[in-house]
Amino acid sequence: MFFFYFNRKNASSPRGIDPDAVINRLMPCAPPDKSGFLDDEDTSLLVQCLHWNTSRSRLEPAPLYHAESRCAAASWARLDNRDELAKKLDIAPADLAGMCDTELILLCYLKWQEACVDHLIGDFVFVIHDRQRNTVFCGRDHMGVRPFYYFASDDLFVCATNVSALRLVDGVPFEIDERWVAEYLLQLSMSFDRTPYLGIMKLPPAHCLTVTPHQLRLRQYFELSAEPALKLKDSRDYVAAYREQLEEAIACRLDSEYAIGCELSGGIDSSTITAFAARLMKQPLSHLHTFGFAFSELEPQYIMAVSRECRLANNHIFAGAEGNQLATMQRSLDLLGYPMEHGNGPFHEPFYQLAEKLEVRTMLSGFGGDEFGTTIHGYMVPMEMLLQRRYGELFDILAGNPLFRLLRLIKLEWRRRKTANFTASSHNPDFFQAFQQRWPHHIIRPELVHRYGLEERYFNEARFDAGYTDLKRFTLEKRWLPFVPTRMENCTLMAAGRKVDYRWPLLDIRLVRLFLAIPSEENFYRGMGRYLHRRAIDGVVPDLVTWKPGKDMGAFMGPAQGDTDQLLQLDPSKLHPALTKHLDTDKLRRQAEQLTASLTAPPGDNKRFQHTRNIRAVKQLDTWLKTVSTDYTD
Repeated sequence: MFFFYFNRKNASSPRGIDPDAVINRLMPCAPPDKSGFLDDEDTSLLVQCLHWNTSRSRLEPAPLYHAESRCAAASWARLDNRDELAKKLDIAPADLAGMCDTELILLCYLKWQEACVDHLIGDFVFVIHDRQRNTVFCGRDHMGVRPFYYFASDDLFVCATNVSALRLVDGVPFEIDERWVAEYLLQLSMSFDRTPYLGIMKLPPAHCLTVTPHQLRLRQYFELSAEPALKLKDSRDYVAAYREQLEEAIACRLDSEYAIGCELSGGIDSSTITAFAARLMKQPLSHLHTFGFAFSELEPQYIMAVSRECRLANNHIFAGAEGNQLATMQRSLDLLGYPMEHGNGPFHEPFYQLAEKLEVRTMLSGFGGDEFGTTIHGYMVPMEMLLQRRYGELFDILAGNPLFRLLRLIKLEWRRRKTANFTASSHNPDFFQAFQQRWPHHIIRPELVHRYGLEERYFNEARFDAGYTDLKRFTLEKRWLPFVPTRMENCTLMAAGRKVDYRWPLLDIRLVRLFLAIPSEENFYRGMGRYLHRRAIDGVVPDLVTWKPGKDMGAFMGPAQGDTDQLLQLDPSKLHPALTKHLDTDKLRRQAEQLTASLTAPPGDNKRFQHTRNIRAVKQLDTWLKTVSTDYTD
């Protein structure tokens, strides 16, 4: 993690900023294994701190100063193409072994300048202060695994890996965006670049930023695309190519000097990561731990099937919402600097807490599969093929015997004509119905709903896949959305609070690009989706999981109540005044009273679920506003 202050025009000095205070803000919950700073005569302050995980992480000078070029650099990075970079830079293997990732990034910068980001593969954010050119250069990885926040004015540029550290700088205003607060209450606030603070931005995924005394230049260096298409001789060749890249994506994330953890839900994505990690890791299997929740009746069955197949002894299954959730809420605010927008960050805190005790410093997750490689949207393939008049190929991939396939083909053609090429419906009917049921329960003042067009935006989410027949286009337009990097940002920071490094193999940029290049029809066969991925993992992941027809895990039982009662207790009269300007407090009061009276309602109670979500959001916002001192007042 790092913090950087740059005086663009000698208008202010960083000397009022205590580096130790910065370190405490960057790592408020787990002291760093190593930290340090570089102070450059009133013009800049660079602070870095880190937790050791890999052998090369111990080589980090924290931060780095390159005397020959007069460049200072810091990163939060794990590069996956070090050998390839070494060849391009003519670095001998022996020298590469003694080189940290920050130094490798800096050498790339010295060779290619701003184009250095085009050569990097991995999870990274970095900042380089080129003192000779009086320039700052920053970069973020393709998918947005690691967070990067910044503020820029005519006189000042400040960046950090969390917002909490930026609060130490007097020149950074912390005026809260009223629209963000309203959006947060409807789960619409996630963004590639916005934060709740006006002027404080996120560096979007696949972007780099150049800062000089007179210019701020943001550039996108990569964009996901379905082109160029990959053309191989045989379907088996696509499976082999995908399997090879999948193994590489997992293997390169197993580098650790500590025990390794895997999230394991029993679904196809997490099971893939766990099973391949067990096969590919160089450490003994006793160093591999699985962490899972069992809130649905069939989850334990699938989790244990994977565990037995892989002969894993360390399986940690949680059936309840453990720990002090109010403390977790405060912890998340300390680690990020504002309420976390994706619930998995704080919700998975029991995993991180136990991982810290077990000295597990790497957590592998299967997140990203549904969005890309193991896409759950293979049902679009028959529609796409029908529109392309590929009747013979379509007949071959439909389910059933020849007669049933013919009938299904006729039915599909009838549907195409009835719906004007599958585009008649403007919303996904199932989604739209659910959104209609939820909307009356929102607690935002009507004038704010109107001012920010929240109702239209809310129901736009219910369009989802309506009208889409092209799997690649749908993936690029509807699956690569801000919730992907937001989940990783939030989980990354929560886990880092326990010295745990999160890694997402299914979001490896090389694997994602390969998936987008492979013909869509490889993902569907005889009525079964995820067909490319299923064939690639066959023989490694248990058949029970590999060939499971759907995602259904049986009845949802819900977590044990734990201290949820305390979390949901709410007195609207004691809320922060700035928050009450957003709320229909009478409606909120009624929901709080109804919720208190229905704590024993079954987990599937939709009304109770909506009220619970509202009150959790209000508690998050209220705690945040009462914790921080801002310019956002009543």
